Amino acid sequence: MKKKKKFLINKKITHSFKIIKTINAGLVLKGWEIKSIRKKNINISNSYISIIKNNVYLINANISFLNNFTKNENIKTFRKIKLLLTKREILYLSNKIGKERITIVPIYFFWKKFLCKVKIGLAKGIKKYDKRNLKRKKEWQTKKLRILKNINKH
Repeated sequence: MKKKKKFLINKKITHSFKIIKTINAGLVLKGWEIKSIRKKNINISNSYISIIKNNVYLINANISFLNNFTKNENIKTFRKIKLLLTKREILYLSNKIGKERITIVPIYFFWKKFLCKVKIGLAKGIKKYDKRNLKRKKEWQTKKLRILKNINKH
């Protein structure tokens, strides 16, 4: 089985949220959007996912326009992009949002064969004091490894 080729990672997500569960979703894109995504002219740092009338949309994703494309249609760089999910997944997401204080965020884009897909995650916000505790734990882990390394040398 081939590995997924991640090409656009939302780095703010891991800093601001704790990912509970992830789901792969397809995207409904136009031709010029696929070409822009192949050139990596997309920004998802401030984007989020919303459920509107039993449809799931990626909102606030900025897909930049390529200059060499003809302007035959009205082009919007910020538009709602429909995500392709099963009814069961949509129902699961809507139930989770309703019961718990959870947001749905795009984690990264990837290619599966020739199709562009997005990995979305159910995320819970991290409080400031939780971030401090995580930082302390990471610092302690690095100190502990250094101490063990020095003990093993002697």
